[in-house]
Amino acid sequence: MSVILRNDYGAVAVNRGVIERMIIEDMLSLSSDILLCNKKGKIIKEKPTPFIDPDYYDAVDVSDKKGHVKVVINMILTEGKTVMSVAETIFSMIEADFDILRLGKPDSINLRVRGIKDGDEVLKRNVEVVRSNA
Repeated sequence: MSVILRNDYGAVAVNRGVIERMIIEDMLSLSSDILLCNKKGKIIKEKPTPFIDPDYYDAVDVSDKKGHVKVVINMILTEGKTVMSVAETIFSMIEADFDILRLGKPDSINLRVRGIKDGDEVLKRNVEVVRSNA
């Protein structure tokens, strides 16, 4: 799958993997606030490494169906951080990634908070924050 932008000068296709990688790099830069997890809430890596592990792609999903781009991120919030402040930061980072590639903003960005990390234990939560740009 690729996201295609058509204008007067031609067409630009961006592979889904490229966009996902950009988003993962942004999420890893927020490692003090969030931890990436899979759909079931299992933390992908307790101690993040400086390179992108293929397992991180389980946390981010970019889909393009009939010209509608949707981004879904699964994460665990660290204790002391508010969902809305972290969500606003992530939304602006993702929209900036799309702007760099000269693509329109995604139609929706879904952040799924699967838990809150409290010390060594993870308290299960199921909170979803959505930004709609449609």
